[in-house]
Amino acid sequence: MTPTIVLDGLQTESRNTNSSEIDKVSTLDLCRIINKEDATVATAVNNCLPVIAEAIDALANRVRQGGRVIYVGAGTSGRLGVVDASEIPPTYSARSEQFVALIAGGDAALRFAQEGAEDDVMAAVTDLKALNMDGHLDCLIGIAASGRTPYVLRCLSFAKSLGCVTIGVACCEPSAMSKEGNVDHMISVVTGPEVVTGSTRMKAGTGTKMALNMLSTGVMIKVGKTYGNMMIDVRSSNLKLQQRSKNIIRTICGEKTPDAEEELEKLLASCGGSVKLAVATILLETTIPVAKRRLDDAGGVLTDVLQSSKPQYTKRLNTGDFVLCVDAGGSKCSAVILGKNGELGQGEAGECNVSNVGPEGAVSAISFAIQRAVDSCSAFKEEPFELIPFQSIWIGLAGYDRPNIMNRINPLLSNLFHPEARSELKITNDIELLANTVADQNSVDSVVVLVAGTGSIAMSFERQDGRLERTGRSGGWGHVLGDDGSGYGIGRQALRLSLESADEINLRKEGERAGDCEDPLVQKIFDYFGVKVPPEPPINLLNQILSDQGNQESSNPTKRIAEVARVVVDSSSSSKKAMELLKEGSRSLVRIVSSLISNWRIETSRTSLVLAGGLLQSEVYQLTLINDLVSAGINFGHVQAVPQPALMAAKYLLGKCGWD
Repeated sequence: MTPTIVLDGLQTESRNTNSSEIDKVSTLDLCRIINKEDATVATAVNNCLPVIAEAIDALANRVRQGGRVIYVGAGTSGRLGVVDASEIPPTYSARSEQFVALIAGGDAALRFAQEGAEDDVMAAVTDLKALNMDGHLDCLIGIAASGRTPYVLRCLSFAKSLGCVTIGVACCEPSAMSKEGNVDHMISVVTGPEVVTGSTRMKAGTGTKMALNMLSTGVMIKVGKTYGNMMIDVRSSNLKLQQRSKNIIRTICGEKTPDAEEELEKLLASCGGSVKLAVATILLETTIPVAKRRLDDAGGVLTDVLQSSKPQYTKRLNTGDFVLCVDAGGSKCSAVILGKNGELGQGEAGECNVSNVGPEGAVSAISFAIQRAVDSCSAFKEEPFELIPFQSIWIGLAGYDRPNIMNRINPLLSNLFHPEARSELKITNDIELLANTVADQNSVDSVVVLVAGTGSIAMSFERQDGRLERTGRSGGWGHVLGDDGSGYGIGRQALRLSLESADEINLRKEGERAGDCEDPLVQKIFDYFGVKVPPEPPINLLNQILSDQGNQESSNPTKRIAEVARVVVDSSSSSKKAMELLKEGSRSLVRIVSSLISNWRIETSRTSLVLAGGLLQSEVYQLTLINDLVSAGINFGHVQAVPQPALMAAKYLLGKCGWD
């Protein structure tokens, strides 16, 4: 009797409500449905980035030592593994024997389905034994959309028993693959129900392909197969590649490239057709053997070789005429460089709250933002920021005051900078950037900083012995328990209002005209999520909020909801409901501020109120808040909205250096 296989719990086997009537729509609408579902795959992959990054580092470490990457899969998953393994050698001049792919049923399964092959666990062991795997060097990537394919699971357990690094790629979570304990790095790209139920060659196949592309491309970059985004490890083996090789050399080496075509061709030939070696020889201004040795010492990474050859920058930049400020917040990381002669550089990166992204993630975002600021500054020519001895550096980091964070991240941040600049490095909570700057500008006794962006929080500071010390904190509980008055809080309320309206329309009797929305805000939110009010129900707003990207900028659900607050602000002049939501949010912020003032007996007439966060840069929300504060009997001596904290704090540092 054939055993029963339970598929009901697999996300890939569920029915997709968005395509339940796809056989009844026009061909154009059919295409739109498929395309709309495909657009959600990138979000599923985005959710896996941390584990994909870990897997890339693990693979790269072994590939550098000559280890192999072995892909295993069945059906569509197996074919995707074969494609990825096959494309790496010609694309990056990698050794073909280092990237091996096995598909259940053998190569015949590439074109024709092999009955029972995916269930053959004996074949899995036989296939792997034939490769004479080295557990100290080799890696295995097991691919199965369902996360339960017997052939793949047995390959993973066999490889794990040898000591190989194992990586799993599935499109369900949880899965047998993730539960068995044989996977070191589990990549679960949960793409959800397919347009055609169970057809995992669609979204699951796309998600798998994206994950594999990222893995193999990342490994090739890490082992030095690129310089910037150019494939530097090209060998000019035919006429087309010879011309491409010369173009790459000219792009990278610029004016240092030999003028004569014959001279460049001769150099390439002497380098065995290696573009990387030719570039190193030209830019290091050395002989081919020396350049080759330098590349070997750097593990073949051209960037590292050239980086170590740039001490001349330190002489030109060793003036210390620049200050750097980084506002590393929860939504984004902003870096600003100012010079005493008016030079300006600005750069941005993504989310940087160390509590959410971890110390390494925060340092990575900060580094990226600083380098972008350096690259945009007229005083520099894309020099690495690590070589610049800044006169003063201030990093305001969200989540910095959480337990055990300081000891972990301080050395990581310090090691980023030029040795001469490390003694001038100041690291604080991001809110302290605002407090210290405003306090010095206005000679006040106290400062209250109120932040309403994605979340909401208030902090109070008091001048003690010439220094501004933090005295209190209110709010900042996060979106699950708090964040009232923030973008998330207002966006959440607006969505509730819109969902109620959608329910009312859907509950009307069949045949009744849907009619217009009761309030302009609801219609604008419908428009924002791409929801049209049809002549007949239903309206699927909730599904759009939870799964569709529409006009939204972020794949993070919390940020997606917070972005709706912008619609509320924009609608406040024409929508009574929108204005009510802003007033409700304002009253929540007043409560946060009032708690600080009453508990710390702050003299508001000698206190500055700083308004920060994207939502509080809205004039209508600012005015509503200030009026509500006055109505509550709270009158600050000075109120200032700060749209660019990093820029303001950098100007403060410049003044401290006596250059303002």
